Amino acid sequence: MITGELKSKVDRVWDAFWSGGISNPLEVMEQITYLLFIKRLDEIQTRKDEQASRTGKPDPDAFFTDDKQELRWQNFTARDPEVMYGIVEQGVFPYLRMGGGDTTYSRHMRDARFTIPTPNLLAKVVGLVDAISTEWSGAEGDIYEYMLTKSATAGQNGQFRTPRHIIDLMVEMTQPKPDDEVCDPACGTAGFLVQTASYVKREHSKALLSAKQQTHFNGSMFHGFEFDSTMLRIGSMNMLLHGIANPDIRYRDSLAEPAAGESDRYSLILANPPFAGSLDYQSTAADLLRLVKTKKTELLFLALTLRILKPGGRAAIIVPDGVLFGSTKAHKELRRILVEDHKLDGVVKLPSGVFKPYAGVSTSILLFTRTDAGGTDNVWFYDVQADGFSLDDKRTPLLPEDRLGVRPTAGCLTEADQAKNNLPDILSRWFDRGGRECSRARSEQSFCVSKSDIVAQGYDLSLNRYAERPRHLTVGGRVTVADLMGTGLLAEGTQLAFERAGASYSARVTAEGWLELAGGQQFPSPNRAAAAAVGEGTIDGWQAWALEDGITLDQLRQKFLDTPAVDLPSPDGDALASHTPAASSNFDVAPSSVTVQRNSATRHPGSLEGAQQIHSANEPSREEDEDAPVVGLTVGDLPSALGGVVSVPPSATFDEAITRMVINDYSQLPVLSGRNLRGAVTWQSIARARHANNNPPFHRAIVQAREVSYNQDLIDILPILAEFEFVLVRNQRNEIAGIVTASDVAAAYGAMATPFFLIGELDKRLRQVLASSIKFAEVQVLCDPEGNRSIKGFNDLSIGDYQRVLENKEAWERVGWSLDRKIFIERLDEIRQIRNDLMHFNPQPLPHNSTHKIRHMINVLREYGN
Repeated sequence: MITGELKSKVDRVWDAFWSGGISNPLEVMEQITYLLFIKRLDEIQTRKDEQASRTGKPDPDAFFTDDKQELRWQNFTARDPEVMYGIVEQGVFPYLRMGGGDTTYSRHMRDARFTIPTPNLLAKVVGLVDAISTEWSGAEGDIYEYMLTKSATAGQNGQFRTPRHIIDLMVEMTQPKPDDEVCDPACGTAGFLVQTASYVKREHSKALLSAKQQTHFNGSMFHGFEFDSTMLRIGSMNMLLHGIANPDIRYRDSLAEPAAGESDRYSLILANPPFAGSLDYQSTAADLLRLVKTKKTELLFLALTLRILKPGGRAAIIVPDGVLFGSTKAHKELRRILVEDHKLDGVVKLPSGVFKPYAGVSTSILLFTRTDAGGTDNVWFYDVQADGFSLDDKRTPLLPEDRLGVRPTAGCLTEADQAKNNLPDILSRWFDRGGRECSRARSEQSFCVSKSDIVAQGYDLSLNRYAERPRHLTVGGRVTVADLMGTGLLAEGTQLAFERAGASYSARVTAEGWLELAGGQQFPSPNRAAAAAVGEGTIDGWQAWALEDGITLDQLRQKFLDTPAVDLPSPDGDALASHTPAASSNFDVAPSSVTVQRNSATRHPGSLEGAQQIHSANEPSREEDEDAPVVGLTVGDLPSALGGVVSVPPSATFDEAITRMVINDYSQLPVLSGRNLRGAVTWQSIARARHANNNPPFHRAIVQAREVSYNQDLIDILPILAEFEFVLVRNQRNEIAGIVTASDVAAAYGAMATPFFLIGELDKRLRQVLASSIKFAEVQVLCDPEGNRSIKGFNDLSIGDYQRVLENKEAWERVGWSLDRKIFIERLDEIRQIRNDLMHFNPQPLPHNSTHKIRHMINVLREYGN
């Protein structure tokens, strides 16, 4: 750990380069690396000289002979800037390129370039490096790591660096041993190797006392491959400054060069390989293509890992989430190999903001052991929600430094702290994955999935495939603060507060169920209220806002959902008193207001009143400011998903299955053994079985069937439907409760899309009516009398503008319709509200006759508009 004062000195070195004209962060890091290496050589030579003086024996392998003494750091730094600059440029760097010893570091320094442009800048940087190094006292590795973070935050070049706390997590989970041979096949700055070395020195200090282990630790334990010479130099220096004398850091194009020389060699592999590109088959090692034929670098690195691990070796690899559910043959085959041929131990899903500000890509850590004989039993999953830092581009610490990381120095975290830093919990649960973790429900943050379930899902390894997450749905939308008020869990005037980055924020619950901030702004959504209070980023307001006793809105929401329907008062009195509870089994413990989206909607008090008001286009109504685009269709929203199934047992006959399919007009039937899904039979599978054998056993017609959870997002199952044409749906009790086909989904999305197309048609016809009847100048005055808006033509008008124009008696008369203006405007206002709900993705379902109203209005315009 380095102090703030030391960080300031490092910052001054950086500032000196920038003000001196070197702004490329990697070039800055490279020049600092050269200077540190030169200084390190001088320090080693000083120790060698002292030993020679004590023993009376000259140094046979001196770095600096008598004629090279002016090239030593302690000598040239004492000279004037102009003289020093000449010595470094014309003497020191040519000497580095000649060799300076036969170590990992000297080999990578042989193409060193001196690019510091002026003597004054060199003098300033040398002085600052000297000032820093006098305070190292064993912290030189931490200082160099801090420099690397500065190069990472300086721009897109920082993509090479994995956050240190994520590296620490992977190292801790794999528990390196002193006799391991550790490899990172895309080592970059050698962060994984450095942290592995630190772990071994901390956990196995006694073992390292033996000469044999010391030799292994310094020379044959750590291996890193890289094909970027700058990264090789930086990675080598990082290892040197962390006390590893001669690691195997070398140039190697891991995917292009045959792996034969590295096969079956390493007992532990830790890596975050590049996964943004693809290679030509001609540029890829043939032995990797034999394992998995693909151009995707992320898949090739996984194949390489299996190739170079020795049997019994273990690995922790960061992969993009596409690896976990990709549908190509290569994706599926590689996942099958991991599950069937080796031992897949765990999948840790990382938050998408872990690699910000450079990339928002979703990634996971795959943990597995090479066995060559299978062994996968239960696979452990963990859904990381927080890593101790904000997940925006700033990546601000959410906790004090002593409560960050995998092993916080402050000790055990409180529940509130753990919600901001999941890493200690990940480690604890990882080591209990063979115990209590096996019995945790899939609605928890971590859980285990059996191999048979993974096989049944086509070796899909995405956490969302198996997780059962609460959707917080009420009458077609999400639980709202108003819902909590309606059940007595929250009252008007309740004070809420939360803290973030040392600052406190407060809000008051209004009568309408909105949150009012101290400044008077009101928001219907806890998320928006929290983000507005802080002034940036995206915040889970349900988790953040808490009452005085510390209970969060999220806890109240869970209590709301867990309340039995018979004990729940109606949110808005008589309006819900006669509401029929949903019959669907997946909501059997939810309150009466909780149902699937297709049921009729109820609005909060005041919303219907607001629907009768006409707002100007540049003044959106409060209703338009709701938490709109948060609810998409789930599988359970389709009527067939939870409508029950007709099934047959594995012992059924062909006649039994065919009869059930014929009389129900089904194309497929699930094959169930109790609650267990054994597959399905389809017309196609029956035909194939009978074509292959005139009298086949029934089980020959059973084919694989995919199952999904009722609360999965509908859009996520589209690739499965494209491949299998149907899926079976499990309800909240984990029973097969329905079936969804491709035609069901097409009908659902067709129903959603139809109103959008109709609104577009209506808008076009209204615009044509006004353009053919009224001069634009008159329309402009009616719609924007104060000239505050930029209305340049009829195409800039909204439905609200059409209303304003047609409300004007003179304008209505110019249109020349023999219709009642007031009644027409009332219907147009209803359609305007429907349009607002559509365009702002209002989570409440549209009234059942909305589409009919729009269609009929279009017909009216067709008749009268012409």
